[in-house]
Order: sequence, then C-alpha cells, then structure tokens
Amino acid sequence: MQRPPAAATAAMVALFAALCATIPFTPLMSVDDIAVEGAVNLPEDEVRDLAGISTGTPLGKVDARGAAHSIASNPWVDSATVSRDWPNGIDVAVTEHEPVAWVDIDGQPHLIDREGNDFIVAPPPPGAVEIRTDGEFADAVQVASSISDVARPRVRAIEADGEYGYKLLLDDDRVVRWGAPVDNANKALALETVLQMEGREFNISNPELVTSR
Repeated sequence: MQRPPAAATAAMVALFAALCATIPFTPLMSVDDIAVEGAVNLPEDEVRDLAGISTGTPLGKVDARGAAHSIASNPWVDSATVSRDWPNGIDVAVTEHEPVAWVDIDGQPHLIDREGNDFIVAPPPPGAVEIRTDGEFADAVQVASSISDVARPRVRAIEADGEYGYKLLLDDDRVVRWGAPVDNANKALALETVLQMEGREFNISNPELVTSR
C-alpha cells in the first residue's frame, strides 16, 4: 500500500488543525447554558445580565475576563470568575461579601462584611447584626464575625458597654456582656452555651467563668 506523500500528510494535519481552531467560533460551539454558583443575595438572573453573554454566542467569541470584571462591579460581589465549559456552556462562580453586621448612617442601613468593609446600602439580611456605637466600629465587627452563623441571628444588636467593652442584645431582650474584643473565639463558644441557659443577663468577658443573674 502506497503511503501518501509527506507533504500531503502535513497539509491534511494543517487543515484539521485549522478546522479545530475555527469550530469554537462557529454556531457548532455556541452558548446554550450559563451556570451560576455562589450567588446568595444577588439573583442568578442578575448575575447573567451582568455577564453580558448572550445564548447563541460562539464560545470562542466570549470575553470571559470582561464578563467577570462586569460581574465584580456589583457591590454584592467580592470576586467572580467566568470560564468556558466546552462544548456549549459557561460557568460563573461568584463569591459575595458576607454581611455580618450593619450600621445606621444617616438613616440608611450600611452592610458590613467580615473584613469591616462598608460595601452596600441595603436592607439587612438575616444574620447581620446591628452595631450601635459612636464612630469607629471595627472592633464590634470583629465581635460579630466571631459569632457562629447559628448564633448570630439570635443577636439583635451589639452596643458599646463602657469605654472598651461591648454587650449583646438578644432577640428575646436578654443581655450578654462580652467585654473587650479579645479572645473572641472562646467568647463565641460561651455565647452558644448561654443561649441554652435560663437568666436575663450574662457576663462572658471571661469565657471560662460565665456568670448570670
């Protein structure tokens, strides 16, 4: 059997490579699904609108970096990635700011994330604790961030308690004196125990010696 000339083989390989490079820019590999993960407070349809990718667009023509940048421009979004899911999909992964607290500024609720960023004015979602302090609130945000996702919805507000301490106002009007914003992890564990106890006022400033009255 006679083999094709080397030049012919090379031409066939080049043609095949050209076809493979071209197909992603044709309707054969066009977008028919945009999957969104990680959106909690931001509706998925809004994420898709921000991406600006239309179904039917050939995957090879999708500006993934530009779409991610557009999504990340929304105040709720901390970061976003957009990737192609061959042959016909787009995957969008969103990481939102997690609002652990909120502060009333001029009558508007400003949501605060774990890093203390005031990232948006919006109605506080469940689990965001009101901080009632005069001026600086970074230490109070650390307190709110240390409280578990299970216990935080039970805390209605964090207030200044003296010059350096804080107290928690619970949803049933009980009071928990937190003390200074130190040893927060252990105090958060003590809080979970306190939530199961009888009493109207608790002191967990020393989490190893919880007192109540």
